[in-house]
Amino acid sequence: MLQAIRSKATSFVVKLLFGLLIVTFGIWGIGDIFRSRGPDTTVATVGGMDISADQVNQAVQTQLERLRGLFGGSIDADQAKQLGVVDQALQQIVSQDLIDLEIKRLGLAIGDETVRDAITANPAFHNEQGAFDRDLYAQVLLNNQMTEAQFEQTQRQDLLKAQLTGALSDGMTPPKELVDALYRARAEKRVAATITVPASALGAPPTPTDAELDTFYQAHKDDFRTPERRTFKVALLRLEDVAAGIAVSDADLKSAYDQRQDEFHTAEQRQLQQMLLPDEKTAQEAEKQLAAGTDFATVAKTVAKQTDPGALDLGWEKRDDLPTELADAAFALKQGGVSAPVKSTFGWYILRLVAIKPEQTQSFDQVKDKLKDEVQKDHASDKLADIANNIDDALAGGASFDDVAKKYAMKIVPAAAVDADGKDASGKAVDLPNSQTILKTAFSTDANQTSPLSELGDDGYFMVAVNSISPATTQPLADVRGAAVTAWQADQRQQALQKLADAMTTEVNGGKSIADVAAEHKLSVETTAPLQRSGNDPKVPPALVAKIFDAKKGGAVDEVSGDTAVVAQLQSVEPADPAKDPQAVQDLQQQLSGVFQTDMMDQYDQALRKTFPVSVDRSSLDHLL
Repeated sequence: MLQAIRSKATSFVVKLLFGLLIVTFGIWGIGDIFRSRGPDTTVATVGGMDISADQVNQAVQTQLERLRGLFGGSIDADQAKQLGVVDQALQQIVSQDLIDLEIKRLGLAIGDETVRDAITANPAFHNEQGAFDRDLYAQVLLNNQMTEAQFEQTQRQDLLKAQLTGALSDGMTPPKELVDALYRARAEKRVAATITVPASALGAPPTPTDAELDTFYQAHKDDFRTPERRTFKVALLRLEDVAAGIAVSDADLKSAYDQRQDEFHTAEQRQLQQMLLPDEKTAQEAEKQLAAGTDFATVAKTVAKQTDPGALDLGWEKRDDLPTELADAAFALKQGGVSAPVKSTFGWYILRLVAIKPEQTQSFDQVKDKLKDEVQKDHASDKLADIANNIDDALAGGASFDDVAKKYAMKIVPAAAVDADGKDASGKAVDLPNSQTILKTAFSTDANQTSPLSELGDDGYFMVAVNSISPATTQPLADVRGAAVTAWQADQRQQALQKLADAMTTEVNGGKSIADVAAEHKLSVETTAPLQRSGNDPKVPPALVAKIFDAKKGGAVDEVSGDTAVVAQLQSVEPADPAKDPQAVQDLQQQLSGVFQTDMMDQYDQALRKTFPVSVDRSSLDHLL
């Protein structure tokens, strides 16, 4: 995005580019992330419908935000491609377009009443009392830059898709025999007698001979490697630094204030009460009772059946926040006045004006500091682009890192002996802004070389000069002898534990009681709680649980986990009866139904691809991100 700013460095263009918003519309869990792009490119077609690069990019950014939320940190473009995010995003769009085309072919339609019912039933538009709140509805749409007409059309399309896909998948239920069999396998429980063998039961670990240690070291050299480390310095050109050095006169601030009057003006607001009535006849009855002097809240309760007092209060509203028909009625009222019934998408409204907040305008002195900061950043955006272009020219002309950094007052951040994870020799993370981006550049730049100027997110630019590179090396045995001895002893301990556990298991399977085997080694026997396949006993390693469920009654198995071994003998099996846990069986049936439905929709998707051919421009897709 900053590259585009540099190519068209004017305040107007900069403001337009930075004005693009990241909009997350939580009703469907869809985040549409708009970014500045060049001319749109078609990357795929579905039955004659084009899918643009911008559409795919938006879907990719949404997926990346979800992945970052799950795993933390940042995921760059290369990682996204390796994870298949781009292809997954495209296929999701293709599948949606296929459904849209099939809906059109079948001539499916949804009535206005169905759309209205779906909107009023949506919890996203309910107040704390659980009732539909028109004020909240309008605010959500406003926050997401959608009109009611746009949202209702989107809702209509979603309902059509649900109608079509539901007709295909609703009948997909698994047979009872399958559900019961799977339930029995999952819910079966087993009890085992166990012996826990600690590493201390083996005695002190031996000391390796020189030959043994050398053999171990040669087989595990990778465990004794130091990572590649780089010493470099970063020069930062940031918007905030450039802005701080820009002087802005009071005259310029006053001019900006005059040009942005709308920003500092608050329109008149009106506090309203509302009642929503289902039809004109009921609305007329409410109007009649109000005219006779009946209290507004009473009419709302008895005629409009609004039993929740909270649903009465519409709150403070500006004219632009309301649909035209309601705004006209509300802003024609005098304080305490009640409107005539007004028809809208959701029924008939009657409004009451409770109070008025007159329009207000903040004075120049009130917003002067804020204006200064914003004007400085506006000017800095233009200047930043010019400086970046000049730096590019200087580097291309052979200027050194230090000369460029000094000339353009770039902030220098040193980094000594840093590995690719951004940690120094002591293991401490170095303090770098947007560290993953800088580290990636530092580790792709040769020694004694300067990187090109690169974007630092939306905050500015940076360049890196790599002073030295210490390649990854295997440390000599003499330097890591202590660590090698410790690792050898741990390996020997692990092998000895496994050997002892195997021997004890063999004895039990040979007919010796598990109690006698434990006594021989001065250990005790414990009985587990009834175990499930999922593993519900912290003393029993999950891998051992799996072995217990594969064992026959009386059979012994073992598992080494860390510095402990556990020997187990299966004592009893508790079969599961589906008839005794109908709720769990029902939950399992629903899970399986979901799997069946997903499989059905996958098959339907493949069938639609034969009806509406899909073609992908692989070259254009590969150039995304």
